[in-house]
Amino acid sequence: MPELLKRFSVFALLLALLLSFGCAKPPPVAPPVQPVPTGPGEVEDIRVLPQDLNAYLRPDTADRPLVAKEQMTLRLEGFLQEWLKPWSLAKTSVQRRDVEKIFQAYEKRPGFGHRNVRHEPSSAASLLAVADLRTFPNAVRKAITIRNTNQRAMPTSEPRFLDPSQPGEGYPFDYLQHTALPPATPLLVVHASRDGAWLYAESALTHGWVSAADVAYVDENVIREFSSPRLAAVIRDNVMVAEIGQGVDIGAVFPLAGPVDSGGVTVAVPVRGASGLAELRRVRLPAGTAVPMPMAMTPRNVAAVGNVMMRQPYGWGGLDDRRDCSALTHDLFVPFGFYLPRNSASQAAYGGSVPLGDLPGDQKEAAIIHQGVPFATLVWMQGHIMVYVGQYKGRPVVYHNMWGFRTFGENGRDGRLVVGRAVVTTLRAGEEVPAVGPSHILLNRVRSLSILSRPY
Repeated sequence: MPELLKRFSVFALLLALLLSFGCAKPPPVAPPVQPVPTGPGEVEDIRVLPQDLNAYLRPDTADRPLVAKEQMTLRLEGFLQEWLKPWSLAKTSVQRRDVEKIFQAYEKRPGFGHRNVRHEPSSAASLLAVADLRTFPNAVRKAITIRNTNQRAMPTSEPRFLDPSQPGEGYPFDYLQHTALPPATPLLVVHASRDGAWLYAESALTHGWVSAADVAYVDENVIREFSSPRLAAVIRDNVMVAEIGQGVDIGAVFPLAGPVDSGGVTVAVPVRGASGLAELRRVRLPAGTAVPMPMAMTPRNVAAVGNVMMRQPYGWGGLDDRRDCSALTHDLFVPFGFYLPRNSASQAAYGGSVPLGDLPGDQKEAAIIHQGVPFATLVWMQGHIMVYVGQYKGRPVVYHNMWGFRTFGENGRDGRLVVGRAVVTTLRAGEEVPAVGPSHILLNRVRSLSILSRPY
C-alpha cells in the first residue's frame, strides 16, 4: 500500500508538471506584485471595511449642509469663472518652449507603445514635424469639446510607456496622457497641426493636444448659453446621449435648456453644425442621472455620487475612460459647484490647508479626525489625494482611487502591490503585508489636509 501511494504521488507530480508546461503563457510584462492576503490588491482594509460610503454617514450630520445656502450662489459663480476661464483669455498663456519639451524628452527616451513594443528613435522627430511648431501659435479661437476626448502631450493617441519591466511603469502610465475631458468643456484652441487633425488647446485643467474631430469652434450665442448660472451636472456614469453617440460621466456639465421635473432634466448639448461651428441640441437626461447645479452638498449626497465610482478601475490621467486619484476627487465635487484643479498637489492647496507633515503617525490621525470635515476634506501626500469620509474603530477612513503600494521583497527589489481601483481604506492599509508595512503605509507620507467647506 505505501508503495502504491508513492507511485501515485510521483505520477501526480509528473502530470502536474506536464499540465503546467502545456498551459504556460508568456511571462507577464507588468511590474512585480507582492503576495497579498487573499487576492490581487485585497489588503485587509479592503476586506474588512465597508466599501460603501453610506456606512460612514453619521445619523446626526448626514443631511446637514456642508455649504451655507447663502454661499451657494457665490460657489456657482466661482465654478463658472474657473470652468469658462479659457474663453476669457485674449491670447494663449502657453509658450512654444513648453510645448517642445516633451518632444525633446521623447527623443532621448522613446519609450514603449501598445503591447510594449519599443518606439522607433525617429518617432519624436516625426511627431514634431506633424506638430509644425515653427508657427506656434497659429490658430487662436474659442472652442468646445463635442464628445469625450483626451488632452495629450503630443499629437498622437499612441501611448508612451517607460520600461514596463520596472515597478510602477508600463500600463496604465502613459506619459503622453494629460487628462480626459468630457463633452461641453470650454477650450481656447491656440495651434493646429500641419494636417489639421490635432489642435493644441487650453482647458481650465491643463493644456495639450486634442483630436480636431472632438472639437467645434463657438460663437457668441453658445458662449452666452454656457455663461448662464443655470447649469446641470451629471451624477451617474455612462449616461447615453444619442446626439453625440457616447455616454457621459460624472464631471460633465451642460446648460439647462428646459424644465426640471420628476422625469428628468433637459440640457443643451453641443454638436458640430454644418458650418463647423458648435450648435446646441436639447437633450433629455433621465431622472436620477443629472441635477441642477449646485447640488445640495450634504454628506449623504457626496456619498451617493462617490458610490457610483466605487470599485471602478484606476486610469492614469483618465486613460481609457477611467479615473486616477485626482480625477476622482475632481469629478466627485463638480455637482456641488467645486471645480478643483486637475493634479493632486494643486488640489491640496485648494481651500483651507492644514499641514501635517512633521507629526508622528498617531498624531496625524488624531489631527485628521479633530480638524477634518467628513466628505468635505482632502488628504494629500506627494503624488496622491484622498477624501476623508469619517472613522472606523477610531481611525480616519479615506476614499480614493489608488494604483497600489510600494513594496520591497526579500531580495530588496522595489515592487508594487497593485490595488488598481477606487476603494475605502484607513491610512494604515497594507501594514499587515510584510512587503508593505508598516514602513510603506500611506500614513507615513501624508502631508496636509485641504478643507473644502465646513458645516454651518
